Amino acid sequence: MKVTQKKIYKMYKRKKQWVVAPVVFGLLINALSPVAALAVTDTDTTLKAEQARAVSTNNLEALKAEAETNILVLVSLTKEAKDQFIKAVKDATNDSGIKIALKEARQADVVQSVANEKEEYASKINALSFLSDGTKTTYINKITALGFDALIKTYEKVVVDKNYATAKASFDTQLEEIKVAANEIMEQAIAEDTALANIPQYKIEQKAVINNLTYLSELQKYNYNKGIDAVETKVEIDAIVAKATAENTTLLSEEITGKIAELETKVAEIKEVDSTKHDELTAMINGVGKETNAETLSKLISLESVIAKEVKDVLEGALTTQLKTEKTALKTTILNDKKANELITDAEVRKFTTRVEASKTLEELSVVQSEWKALVAVKDIEKEQDTGKAQQVAKDLVDKLELDEVQKNHYLESIRLTNDTTEIAKIVVEAQNAAREWKEKNEAELKAAKEQAIKEINALKHLSKDAKITLIENVDKAINIAEVAEQLVSAKTEDAIVQLNNEKETAKSKIKKFNYLSEEEQKPFIDSIDKAESSAAITAILNDAIYADYKAGVGAIDDADLADAKVLAKEVINKLENLTAAEKTVAFKDIDKATTVQQITDALDQAKELDKGNASANELAKELEKYKEDKKAEIDTLEFLSKEEKNGYKAEINLATDRDEVDDVFNKASAANKQIEQEKFEVDKEKNTLISKIKNYKELTDAEKKQFISQTFDCKSVDEVTTLSEKIAQLCLDREISNAADNYKTVIKKAIDGLLSLSQRQKEAYQKEVEATKDKAAAVKIYESAKAEDIRIFDKEKTNDVDSLIASGSYVEAQKVINQLKSDATRKQYQKKLNDSIALTDAKADANKQIDALENLSVEEKAAAKEKISKLTTKAAVEKEVKALVKADNLVHDKLLIELAEAQIKGKDFAKAAKTIEQIRDADTKAALQKQLENAQKVVPTFRGSAHVSNKGWMKPVGANKVIGTTGKSLQMEAVKLTLSDVEMPKSAKSVAGGIKYRAHVRNIGWQKFVSNGAVAGTVGQVRQMEAIQIKLTGELAKRYDVQYRVHGRNYGWQKYVSNGATAGTVGKSLRMEALQVRLVEKK
Repeated sequence: MKVTQKKIYKMYKRKKQWVVAPVVFGLLINALSPVAALAVTDTDTTLKAEQARAVSTNNLEALKAEAETNILVLVSLTKEAKDQFIKAVKDATNDSGIKIALKEARQADVVQSVANEKEEYASKINALSFLSDGTKTTYINKITALGFDALIKTYEKVVVDKNYATAKASFDTQLEEIKVAANEIMEQAIAEDTALANIPQYKIEQKAVINNLTYLSELQKYNYNKGIDAVETKVEIDAIVAKATAENTTLLSEEITGKIAELETKVAEIKEVDSTKHDELTAMINGVGKETNAETLSKLISLESVIAKEVKDVLEGALTTQLKTEKTALKTTILNDKKANELITDAEVRKFTTRVEASKTLEELSVVQSEWKALVAVKDIEKEQDTGKAQQVAKDLVDKLELDEVQKNHYLESIRLTNDTTEIAKIVVEAQNAAREWKEKNEAELKAAKEQAIKEINALKHLSKDAKITLIENVDKAINIAEVAEQLVSAKTEDAIVQLNNEKETAKSKIKKFNYLSEEEQKPFIDSIDKAESSAAITAILNDAIYADYKAGVGAIDDADLADAKVLAKEVINKLENLTAAEKTVAFKDIDKATTVQQITDALDQAKELDKGNASANELAKELEKYKEDKKAEIDTLEFLSKEEKNGYKAEINLATDRDEVDDVFNKASAANKQIEQEKFEVDKEKNTLISKIKNYKELTDAEKKQFISQTFDCKSVDEVTTLSEKIAQLCLDREISNAADNYKTVIKKAIDGLLSLSQRQKEAYQKEVEATKDKAAAVKIYESAKAEDIRIFDKEKTNDVDSLIASGSYVEAQKVINQLKSDATRKQYQKKLNDSIALTDAKADANKQIDALENLSVEEKAAAKEKISKLTTKAAVEKEVKALVKADNLVHDKLLIELAEAQIKGKDFAKAAKTIEQIRDADTKAALQKQLENAQKVVPTFRGSAHVSNKGWMKPVGANKVIGTTGKSLQMEAVKLTLSDVEMPKSAKSVAGGIKYRAHVRNIGWQKFVSNGAVAGTVGQVRQMEAIQIKLTGELAKRYDVQYRVHGRNYGWQKYVSNGATAGTVGKSLRMEALQVRLVEKK
């Protein structure tokens, strides 16, 4: 009995799992039995003992009793299972049968033990009320995966080689380890279930799940979140999240399908060119698979650049082959044409062959081919013996050229009047060159217009990238400047629509987040916003809604809860987007001073009205600006106005202060355009007249005639033709005077009589002087004086008109008058004055736009700023003033952000600091803070140094400013090691790049070579004293820091600090170094 009790106690102390109360009770019942005593002690007996007892068949019953007892103490088996195994023991006819039955029982106990543990954990997890079934399954699977089942196999293996006690002990130990891990998972499950018990918190968490669904739109997310707000049970919330997830998956699937179609379309471009590459790329697309997950989409997106490059390479390869083929064909044509027409020179063949070889595109080659055909056509005309035939061919060629009607008629008439085929050929060449120049000029103007339009489209703030791409493609397709202008107008209109819709969605989103208005109360405001047609209307509705929300919130608040009313009111003030910072400050002060809820409401009413006024003023300014931009864009579409005229009218629009003034300018421009169109016949008539005059002027060379005829073609109005005609006539008159012989006085006096700006008295005086001259040179000199005075008088009157027109903002009329000025110098002077005035006007218009956009200026302050701008007289002054205004406004906006960024940098929260700095508007402040952040992130490495000292060897490394070596012990330094190592710092920080290098002056050796970063300078084991040292920093570290150091030496003690490579210690005095101090000092 005592032995049995001791055994039970011993087993209990070891915490064997099979020792539980029922077992103890059973053992005590059987304690008096000798067999029982034997059974209990079995766990400590060896296999050898069991075998010894089994030898005697006389002990079979005793063995059965012992086995039965061992089965009874198995804690995991059910009573029924134990009864089955005991029956098997009793039925055994030999010790082997008993052992098998006992072994199977113990095996079953181990299996059941594992099953019980798994079932217990599963039961506990399934009992949790708030976890979803999926989450419960996940936790159960996590526990199962810890290795419960593997324990059984381990036990089976161990029990073969060891006795049961050893195998069971090992099993129990491993089971306990697994349960520790299982308990941790169980705690996680309980924690999550506890969290879910709080439905509001669960709602927040599930909203976060929805907000992280990448492919849902913000509106879809909003609606799902609204749905979560409307339900109260976890099941309902889970159903909404499941629906959102399913929709997100559908959208992802559509995205994947679309991306596959896009890639397949791209690959299809090369199907006819390179079918093998086409199939290869198609296989790449198919290889990604069509599983609906983000990984598939990511793979497809990554394929885009690969496929684009492959397709491009194939197409370029095919193009290269085609280009090569067509080059060969054209060179063959050139040689054949040369054989057919001996007038084609070898030089011309070489020139065109070189151009063929130099062509890099089919388009360039096409131009060469066209020009070669034109050359051959001219050579054929030149070769033709029949003049009539040559004329007809030449007329047909000129008729096909893209030329102004006057130009074409000029060349056709010239061909008709020419009987020499060589001259006819020359006229055709001239016409071809004119057509080419005209085409190149138009193409250049069209290209410039397209580039400007594309630049403006890309600058639009509200259109999507895809929308811009479509609009830019339309611009590229435009065949004239008017079409380009129409596309730009369309783009700006579309951008304005998108902007308005965005403002509507933003306003509606704000209303839906209000705390006090019910959904039903919000609906009228939201409906009104949907119908709004301007930003001001949206702002007014939003402000009314904000105010209504405040009234709903403050409705239940009396004067006893004044503090709550003030908090609500300040929230409303912060929501009013058109108040300046100063106006908000005043409103906050009024609210703080209030002693009743009514006074708070009154202060809020004042702020609301002020915000409404600001919004209206801002909207008026925006609407006027948009109207100006629309009209300027329409001016660009006017076909017959010159570029200078368009710029002039647009500058006049910039001066306009209301819609009526804008309309006046636009109507003027439209009328001028229409007049030019209507006068085209008259202009062509005047051009033809002038061309005839030019041809008949004997004083002009052929080259000058061609030049002036070309200038005539460029004239766009009767006034321009007249001005050119007068210029040419004056030139011819000057040459007639120059060529005059004995009758020079008569010619000059007649010329003076034609100077229209001189009075009759002046003319007679000049003519009298001419008559009195003795030679022609003197007479010509008088004529030049008379002409100069005539020009001065004419230009003086005109420049007075120009000054008046510029002052009144009539820039187009001013340009017309400037074109009439006779003096080149005066014309150049006033053209610059006009250009500067237009530039100043444009600068003021841009300044006014920037002023309107300032958030922290009141309506009155903006008006005062514009008034100041209007009085400035140079573009530079305007730009300087508006820059100062913008900077001041930005600094008001940036004030809190600057303080926050500086605090974040100081606290080494570099990632947040970078985001904060990005929100800062003032460029100078932003740059300074970015530099401050950059410097803060660059951490200086830590300095460490150690010395090798006589009688001591290497000493422990020390830091900056510490003594390296010894003082007061007369021990020489023999070597030194200096290092810089990185310190612990935030992830976003960077170490300042660079290192440290140094060298020692050693007794009997002198200066050694520089070593760096921990290498030994000096000697070890040679008993040679260091006498001096030089130290330098390298890299960026050297730019930002000085390394300063000093030496303690024999007979002189501590020296003064030296820096950056200077010598510390002594050279040539045989005085030992005993110690060294080093420090890093930031450069100023």
